[in-house]
Amino acid sequence: MKGHPIQAVQERGRPIVIGLTGGIGTGKSTVLQHLVALGAEGIDADQVAHQVIAPDGPAYAAVVAEFDPAIVGPDGRIDRGALGRCVFADPAALARLEAIVHPAVGQVIAARVAASSAPVVVIEAIKLLEAGLSRRLCDQVWVTVCPEATQIARLAAGRGMTEAEARRRLANQMPQAQLLAQADRVIDTRGALAETAIQVSEAWAALGLPLPVPTIRVATPDDAEAIAAVWRAVVAEGGQTVVDRPFTPAQERAYLEQLPPRARVTVAVVGDLVAGFQSLDLYATFTGAMDHVGVLGTFVLAPWRGRGIGRRLSQATFSYARQAGFAKFVITVRADNLDAQAFYATLGFQPCGRLARQAFVDGRYVDELLFEMFLA
Repeated sequence: MKGHPIQAVQERGRPIVIGLTGGIGTGKSTVLQHLVALGAEGIDADQVAHQVIAPDGPAYAAVVAEFDPAIVGPDGRIDRGALGRCVFADPAALARLEAIVHPAVGQVIAARVAASSAPVVVIEAIKLLEAGLSRRLCDQVWVTVCPEATQIARLAAGRGMTEAEARRRLANQMPQAQLLAQADRVIDTRGALAETAIQVSEAWAALGLPLPVPTIRVATPDDAEAIAAVWRAVVAEGGQTVVDRPFTPAQERAYLEQLPPRARVTVAVVGDLVAGFQSLDLYATFTGAMDHVGVLGTFVLAPWRGRGIGRRLSQATFSYARQAGFAKFVITVRADNLDAQAFYATLGFQPCGRLARQAFVDGRYVDELLFEMFLA
């Protein structure tokens, strides 16, 4: 499947529907969590499947009739363990169960989609493609992937599975190549949680979807991994900074835990993603004569630039800086980073010098420009 044109979906006045699938242990629930934080409504098809076989569910009577009343426990509910033992070793029995349950699940999900007021509805389903949900309900299919070794490790840590059990589960699922052949977007979850969040935010931005209002707050050591992920993304992008190697989460945590007096790092959080940060440090620590001068650095992920995040960060930093006794800022900007120069100019920074061949980055020498601003 390849998705419907998103603009056409939006013009029809209904939510964009994303089908989220992938192998067991590939991080579907984590991706769903990030999407919900950005403003999507999340539907877990597995939970819906539990609902439809509950005593008041539309598939309850048919499942009991098709299999054995012995699968019903003393409380009148279907014992899912007993049901599983009936079907998972018998492909024909599993197919009969799915023929009953999948249509009922599809009907419940379709009703929830129709009633949703969210801009996006995400259907998380491990058998999204097999159940036909992608063809009937979804505008796009997103597939989560990670190496098999990572899946097995996650299943051992999260569900207590042995390696043999995990491999049996993987062998009974749709091959990854078939999933990828129908994907509109692939989310690789092998890295840190913050890196997965960045991929999700990039995909959200690419659809032109509305953004939550950023939360601006002071960074803590627990933000180290997320800030390090921003560093990695900005450095990998090239052309933005003279930093040629990103800081590791451990380095970032050590820095945040040992901030000098009056220094501060402020983060902008969109949903549950740190979309950018701004640092304020003393310009010089070897003399008290420049205690009134601070140096700034601003780093925002590419999809979120031009959306007011840098300005919001600066407003918070400037307010704190005045209270902390700063009267002036000095910054350096790559001479070829015109967007950054324009951003700082809107804040009131003025050019005051040029450092020729100041850095060797991206395979060449670049100049840096000096800017200063006096706090009123």
